[in-house]
Amino acid sequence: MSKIDLLVKQRLEIFVLFLCVFISFILIFSNENKNVQRLRTSTLETFSFLYEPFNWLDNQLLLNKKLEVLSQENVKLNLENQILSSNKIENERLRDLLKFRQRNKFDFIGADILSKGISSNMASVLLNRGLNDGVKNNSPVLSSKGVVGKTILVSDNHSTVQLISDIDFRLSVKIMPSETEGIMRWITDDTCEIVEVQTTSDVQIGDIVLTSNLSIYFPPNLPVGEVTSFYKKSNSSNKIVRMRLFSELSTLNQLFILRGDS
Repeated sequence: MSKIDLLVKQRLEIFVLFLCVFISFILIFSNENKNVQRLRTSTLETFSFLYEPFNWLDNQLLLNKKLEVLSQENVKLNLENQILSSNKIENERLRDLLKFRQRNKFDFIGADILSKGISSNMASVLLNRGLNDGVKNNSPVLSSKGVVGKTILVSDNHSTVQLISDIDFRLSVKIMPSETEGIMRWITDDTCEIVEVQTTSDVQIGDIVLTSNLSIYFPPNLPVGEVTSFYKKSNSSNKIVRMRLFSELSTLNQLFILRGDS
């Protein structure tokens, strides 16, 4: 205890001084006198720079929190935008399918593509519909825009479709409005050629290509594509007609199989 008493006695004056200063400040800042108010204001203005680092730090912390919240909201909005974009594409595709069914009084079986290019030597796709759904062999297969191929192998629950893009695929078509007939074969991408077309036939760019009455497996007047160009074949009485398919073969997703009894 003697050491503590000695320390208190040595620091007593300093302690009393700080206590007096503290009490003085309390009395000054609690006083409503105008002179005291002016002194308080000038003091605050003089030492206000001491608060700036703390204010800056508080602002930075607040901005970081706001940035984190905005980042989370941005992620949510991006995800919602992707979902809406996907729904928009699907909605447009279903609208096209509905319009197609209204234009053509056929009975179709809707099918999804399970895989593409299932055969190494043939352009083909596998569908999730088969004999149990009413699918038959050599049934025409269409997208919402036009012919894309025909079934060549049908099991109970699946069907293999030979696409127009297969090099061995042939289709009897007619060019409207002249009703010029020919045989269509695939060239590249969505481009095909129509051969066996008479040179004297009246074919124009933009003419519509439909399935003809001569096709064995396809009923007439199914949409196929439109004429993009034509030229005369040398040393021949025929000319070649180039056409673009209505269906984009590279983006096929959902297809329709024409029932065999239609």
